[in-house]
Amino acid sequence: MKPSMAYLIGAIIFVVCVALGVYYLIPGIYHVLADPPQEQHVKHAIVFFALGIVALIGARFAANTKAS
Repeated sequence: MKPSMAYLIGAIIFVVCVALGVYYLIPGIYHVLADPPQEQHVKHAIVFFALGIVALIGARFAANTKAS
């Protein structure tokens, strides 16, 4: 996989994780895998924001490696 493709995939994962983090911060809508489903879930949001940051850092490291 080319480094630019790895960075693109990591950036897409970052955007999805940030979107899920924002989704779990919105109260009043049904949240999948959460109890109670209508409440705001700060812990879920923090986890998704952290996963997004990890994906972006991993993509940055993958982009620095040489393609073989």
